[in-house]
Amino acid sequence: MKFIEEIIEKQNPSLEELINCFEKIKSNGEVAVIKFDGERESNEYTVFVSFPKDEREMIRADESDLKYALLKVLTKYLIESH
Repeated sequence: MKFIEEIIEKQNPSLEELINCFEKIKSNGEVAVIKFDGERESNEYTVFVSFPKDEREMIRADESDLKYALLKVLTKYLIESH
């Protein structure tokens, strides 16, 4: 969790750093998905984390800015994991 905290606290984390955070989530046994939806005119990026090992509610963001969607999901993931 410390790794994810350090990345999202940066002023302008790179997409690579944000993807590495999702790699950490994956290593915890959770499922992380980043979807690029060409059918939509707005909110064309969907990012979510699901928890197949327990009954936690999925964390999801639908946004027009990929980086914002990633940060939104990561922030909520940290809050709900504490």
